This record gives sequence, C-alpha cells and structure tokens, in this order.
Amino acid sequence: MLLKFYHQSYEELVIKLLELQKLVIAEDTDMIAITTVYEQIQTMFQEQILTVRLDELDCSAISLLRSAQTEIYKNLRLLGTELLFLRSARQGKTTKERLEKVQGKVEELIGYCRAIISHQAQD
Repeated sequence: MLLKFYHQSYEELVIKLLELQKLVIAEDTDMIAITTVYEQIQTMFQEQILTVRLDELDCSAISLLRSAQTEIYKNLRLLGTELLFLRSARQGKTTKERLEKVQGKVEELIGYCRAIISHQAQD
C-alpha cells in the first residue's frame, strides 16, 4: 500500500511539473504563476515524498530510489535558483536564456520522476 501511495505521489509531481513546463514555454511569461506552481511542487515533494521512509517500502531498488530522490531534491533547489535569476533578468536575450535553463531543469525533473514511476511499475 505504501508503495502505491509513493508511486501516486510521483505521478502527481509529474503532473505539476508538466504544468510548470507549460507556463515556462508559454509566449507570455507569467512569473507569478510560475513561482506559485514551483512552490506547490516544492511543498508536494517535501510533504508527500520526503516524509516517506524509503526503508519502509517493499521494494528491491531502495538505493536507486534514494539516488533519484537526492537528484530531484538537488535539481529542485537549482530550479529555484534559476527562477531567481529569471525574475531578475531585464533584457529579452537574458530572459530567453534563463527560460531555456528553467525548461531544461524541469525536463530533468520530469525524467527522474518518470524513471522512478517506470521502475516502480516493474517491481
């Protein structure tokens, strides 16, 4: 049961990341909406995923999950930094470059989450 909840949490995280991705690639950048969704993602990760003790999961790949979880945590923090730089960008070229970096981080995060989901589906 715990594994199913954990799996569902990652699926919800992917949905939020896809929402963030749509905001980032939109023609009109809405920094308030981007920041709000990012904060929701952070909260979701901290409250739904980090609170689950991995050693309680009935899963053969706990070390893999731990590694992926660490990468997600690190990349969420880096994404937050990129968003700070994006908010401070004043020139169009800089804004475009920052949006591309944010997009790259979001894609990485989606990839990690999907890898966890697909691995859990195999267990």
